[in-house]
Amino acid sequence: MTNLESRISNLKTYLRRWGLRLRLAESLTWAPWGGAVGLGLGLTLALAARLWPLMMARRLAGVVGLLVLVGVTAGLAVAWLWPRPSFRLARVFDRRFGLAERLTTAVEVGADRLRATPAMAQAQLTDTLNAAARIDPRAMLPLRASRRPLLAFCALATALTLSFWLPNPQEDALLQRAAVREAEREMLLQALEEATAALDEGRATPEEAVGALSEAERALAELQDPGAATAREGLDRAAGEMADSELTRDIAESLSNGDYQEAAQALAAYSGAKGEQLTREEELELARELAQAAEALAESDPDLAEQLALGRLLSAAAEAIERGDIAEAREAIGQAAQQMGETGERVERQEAVERALAELQEGREQIAQAGST
Repeated sequence: MTNLESRISNLKTYLRRWGLRLRLAESLTWAPWGGAVGLGLGLTLALAARLWPLMMARRLAGVVGLLVLVGVTAGLAVAWLWPRPSFRLARVFDRRFGLAERLTTAVEVGADRLRATPAMAQAQLTDTLNAAARIDPRAMLPLRASRRPLLAFCALATALTLSFWLPNPQEDALLQRAAVREAEREMLLQALEEATAALDEGRATPEEAVGALSEAERALAELQDPGAATAREGLDRAAGEMADSELTRDIAESLSNGDYQEAAQALAAYSGAKGEQLTREEELELARELAQAAEALAESDPDLAEQLALGRLLSAAAEAIERGDIAEAREAIGQAAQQMGETGERVERQEAVERALAELQEGREQIAQAGST
């Protein structure tokens, strides 16, 4: 190895060592920022859970913890995985250490990007290495976190803690929904167990066991909601009308997939910060999509109260946007999102009843088959 090559190697060693120190120092900034982003998303979810019955506090806390972990991991990934070639490091350290582009020039000379005579190259590298030897990276690159991300993290954590501490009225709706599902499940299991036990003990014939299940099936059938199918059809029609725009495609996809609460949340976003970011052209496009969705709901069943209410709210939002009354439009969008969530709950309850009826039918057929063998 020549003397020039040795000096270039020494220079790269300095850059590599300082680069590791820089990544470590930046980790103390990027990790808190990532955690703050995770907390921000968690706080948004916690506030949404106060508007719609999304999830219980314990599950929400787990989701928030996962978001914070993902955020911190993403921040560390930025600090440690972001490419840092020698040329970029040289520019960074020239600026941070006040080396007046010595490092940048030396790296360009070493890579033959800057032509120089051997004597000039030797002199440049010698001067750069002497300057580098005087640098104390521990003083120039201190390992301490920036105050701004830490303050943001603490503020968001405080707000999130407060949101968990304050009572959430939506949890009552979640508990009631869970209680209804559990009661239906217990009724089905009890009917099936009683029929099976009676058949095994000889206390009932297969016909009597099937009759018991049929009785349970009739009781469950009384819980059916005839209007839910029409409501589901209306939401599907609205999804079809909103699928052709980038602004409402996520709402349409959620409705088509049966994720009604997610669709309501996506619509509600336009009543807040997401709506503030729209240009006038995008606002008018959103108005067209909402108006088309309202027409689709009206065509589905104009006499169904929930369909009518949702359609009117969407239409009111569209009209308010067109005349430039954005405040009224956002209020109507928020109400429409709430109505969409309630309509979705009605559809979901009917789907749960249909699944339970299917399970009862299957159990009745199994008992009938067992009795015939």
